[in-house]
Amino acid sequence: MDVIHITNHEGRSSPHPAVVTIGNFDGVHLGHQALIGRVVAEAGRMGVASALLTFHPHPQTIIRGEAPPMITTSAMRLRLFEQLGLDAAYFIPFTREFSKITPAAFVNSYLFTHFQIRKLMIGYDFHFGRGRSGSAEVLEQLSKDHGFDFEVFPEVTLDGAKVSSSAIRAALGALDFETARAFLGRPFSILEKVSLGQRRGRTLGFPTINQEAEDPLPIPFGVYASQAIVKDNTAGERTLAGVSNYGIRPTVGGTSPVLETHLFDFERDLYGELVEVIPLRRLREERKFASLEELTRQIGLDCDQARAFHGDTAFHGEAC
Repeated sequence: MDVIHITNHEGRSSPHPAVVTIGNFDGVHLGHQALIGRVVAEAGRMGVASALLTFHPHPQTIIRGEAPPMITTSAMRLRLFEQLGLDAAYFIPFTREFSKITPAAFVNSYLFTHFQIRKLMIGYDFHFGRGRSGSAEVLEQLSKDHGFDFEVFPEVTLDGAKVSSSAIRAALGALDFETARAFLGRPFSILEKVSLGQRRGRTLGFPTINQEAEDPLPIPFGVYASQAIVKDNTAGERTLAGVSNYGIRPTVGGTSPVLETHLFDFERDLYGELVEVIPLRRLREERKFASLEELTRQIGLDCDQARAFHGDTAFHGEAC
C-alpha cells in the first residue's frame, strides 16, 4: 500500500483512476471496515485503484482546540488499511485554512489533482469544509456536475447498536473492553514504537518497554493486566503476558502520559521496534507513592495480580 502525505494542491501529472473514500477512520471499526471493503470491491470491479483520504491531525484539534482521544495510533491505522486491501492512503494536513475550504474547492484542489475519480464513497455521517457544508447532498450534486459516481454507505449496527468511534471511546472510558472489542472486530490495542525511557523500571527490578503515543489514549490512567505482541526471529510473532501502566508517573515527577509495560519472563531489548500492547483489565488507578520503595512493593503486587489474571483466563498466547 502506498502512503502519500499531501503537502500541496499540485497533485500528480497523470492522476490514477480510482475509487476514493474520505473520512477520519479513527478506530477502523466494523463500520469503517465495511465501507473500505466496499471501496476495494468497487475498485476491483472497475479495474482501478482503491484509495482513502484522511486527515492529520484530527480536525477537532484545529476546530475546537482539543481532539478526542484516538482509538488507533497512526501506525495501527496504516496496518489496518493495508490489511483491508487498499492500494493507497492519502493524508491531508488539517489546518485552520483547510477547515474553511468549500466542498467545490476541495473537489477541485484535492480530489481532481490527485485522482481520476471514477467513484466517491463516504460514510452516512461524513461532513467536511466550512460549517460542515460538505454534506452528502452537496457531494452528490458535485458528482453529477463532474461526471463521477457517488455512493453513501449506510450505518453499521451490531445487536441493534450503532457502531461508531464515539461509542467505542465511551466504552473504553468506562473500561468496557468487551463492547469495544465487539465494535472494533478485534481487541483494543496500542501499536507504537518502543522509545528509550529513563530505565528506571530496570533499576527497580521491573524493566519496561515505554511507548509514547502521538495522541492521548482513550483509556483512563491506571495499571492494567495486558498482553504484548512482539516480533520473534524464529516464530514470527509472540504474544506475551505482562502488566502495563498508563499515566504520567506522578511518583517520579512525570507530566506527560506514557504507556509502560513489564513483560513477564522476557528480556530481549525492544527499543525502536513496533510493539502492540493489549490492555485487558484495569487492576487499579494510577497514584502517587511516598517513596520509590513503596512504589516497588506495589509494582510487585501488581505483577502478582496480573499473573493471577492471566492464569485465571487460561492465557495461551492469544488475546483473552
